[in-house]
Amino acid sequence: MLRVKSIRNLLLLMQGQFVTNLGSLIYDVAMLLWIKELTGSAAIMGLAMLLSGLPEALLAPFGGRIADRYGRLRVIILSDFVSALTVGFVLIAILSGIGPLAAITALCIGNALLGLSSACFGPAVASLIPSLVAEENLEKGNAALQFSRIGGQALGQGLGGLLFALLGVSGTFLVNALSYFGSAFSEIWIRVPKKTKNQAVEHPRKSLLKETLSMVVQVWREPETRALLLLIAAFHLCLSCLPILLPYYAEHILLIADAWFGVFMAIYTIGIMFGFVVAGVQKPPRDRFRRIGIAAGTVGLLFVLLASTSSIVAAVIALLGIGVGIGVVIVNLMTELQLVSPEAERGGIMGTAQAIGGSSFPIGMAMTGLLLDGLVQQGVSQSSALRAVIALAAAVAITAAVAGLAKRSEIR
Repeated sequence: MLRVKSIRNLLLLMQGQFVTNLGSLIYDVAMLLWIKELTGSAAIMGLAMLLSGLPEALLAPFGGRIADRYGRLRVIILSDFVSALTVGFVLIAILSGIGPLAAITALCIGNALLGLSSACFGPAVASLIPSLVAEENLEKGNAALQFSRIGGQALGQGLGGLLFALLGVSGTFLVNALSYFGSAFSEIWIRVPKKTKNQAVEHPRKSLLKETLSMVVQVWREPETRALLLLIAAFHLCLSCLPILLPYYAEHILLIADAWFGVFMAIYTIGIMFGFVVAGVQKPPRDRFRRIGIAAGTVGLLFVLLASTSSIVAAVIALLGIGVGIGVVIVNLMTELQLVSPEAERGGIMGTAQAIGGSSFPIGMAMTGLLLDGLVQQGVSQSSALRAVIALAAAVAITAAVAGLAKRSEIR
């Protein structure tokens, strides 16, 4: 059972992550709607999102090493303060009445700073959890944190548009900045146990860049961490097909309106959150790779069902099940990676995992779109092309399951 102090610290970290992710999605939605109103340019909207997501994906290992060196809790709090100040900077630029070009420039600079802040925040949170809860409760802690993360993102997607309609861009950004400040203030009350309180570790006199590159190379040379990182990449590549395919899947296979896309994504997200609950209530396994492999194989089989059915009910069951399986996989991958990571390097390793996942997902989305269009241009029917791409995702998940189990046997 979790101790009272552990529960208190975990709840404070959960609400901090919930509010931070809530604010991030509110900001993204309001930003896109404002750019659409201001310029009507989809290209500028894409550029703004790129400048927000790219730093987070590429610099997460660097951000994790900053957390290892200067203290994980300190970096979490400072990241939220930096995010609050950044949104405040963008808000002031908007209220100052500057021209559209200057406003977009300020927004892009702000997005890059928010991406840098997220590159530090995510690895710091992931690497702090083992310091707050005992090893036997690590799955529970990770499940709770992932639940708060996805919950914040889901609620933020809905609130962003609503707040924009009610308050406009300036009011929405003000709410967003205040939420970051509130999150940072509450995180100050987290108390890291004394045995791990001094998170700032003495390091050789290397630059952070050289230190980070050295850590990434070393992580890749370790068979177990390499296997975990490859599994993370495989699953992000596999799952990235869903946002691209589901609108077409609804229209051409289920023969319903493509507006069902939103409903299907909601069902899938609910499944992921339920998977976090399942992972949290399960007892720690003797062989975590085996649990990951079983869940991954189940996800692959459910992708097969999704590819082969034309029934709405079966599709809903498949998407819900895929979400549950992914929730279980995420928690167990995160837990195993935390356990095999040296204490002094845990932030950097979790940052590396975040970078791999963050870059694999958009790559997978691009590959999905190119493959689907390519098949259709070669004369394959839309429904057959969709089934083929989903079947490929199933093959990736099943291959990842088999490879993970085989790698675990090799490690042992």
